[in-house]
Amino acid sequence: MKLKPKIIIVITLLVLPVLFIGSKYLTDTEQRKAEQEFQRIEPKLKQIAENTGQTYRFPLDTRAVLQGFASFNTSSSFHNLYHAAIDYYAEVGTPVYAISDGIVSYSGYMSGYPGLVIIDHEKDGLYSLYGHLSMKKWMASLGEVKKGDLLGYIAEPSEDFGIGPFAHIHFAIRLGSKKDYSENGIDRWMAGYTPVHPVFEGFIDPEKFIALTMSGK
Repeated sequence: MKLKPKIIIVITLLVLPVLFIGSKYLTDTEQRKAEQEFQRIEPKLKQIAENTGQTYRFPLDTRAVLQGFASFNTSSSFHNLYHAAIDYYAEVGTPVYAISDGIVSYSGYMSGYPGLVIIDHEKDGLYSLYGHLSMKKWMASLGEVKKGDLLGYIAEPSEDFGIGPFAHIHFAIRLGSKKDYSENGIDRWMAGYTPVHPVFEGFIDPEKFIALTMSGK
């Protein structure tokens, strides 16, 4: 028997809540835990923002969010993982800049990125990550950088499978330094996605933190 369109719609509306109620409950529970964790580390972030010698800047001169921090991913490439960064859309070849003074502790190829730069901001006790830079163009060398120094240029999507269909920067800020994290596992220093909310792995919302450094300065 062929079901009429109206009947199909009714069945769909009845079944969908049953299918997703479990996942929604888990998501809400995880969100509450994440909020509690953020409240725990918020005083530390405020202290860093107050004590830093300069305001942080964004890695691009203009920004448009492509994927938000901690968004839950259901794509086939990163299925059921949390986004540990924020993605800003950018044209291919757009310059990428250091958000604050620091030491470039990694600059080179990394599968999924392909060009990746890590800056340790040792004085502030955190590091910043800049992914999807082009390996076909100049990239910053290891060593000291200043706020606003050029790090590289946005890559073409064809340079690596991990970039996806749109050119963009994958930008993250994390408590600690590169050496505090492992080369493998869920806490690896180059992680772009995490199986748990990224705040539990030391990642912080770049938009919120940079705004903190700008407030009152």
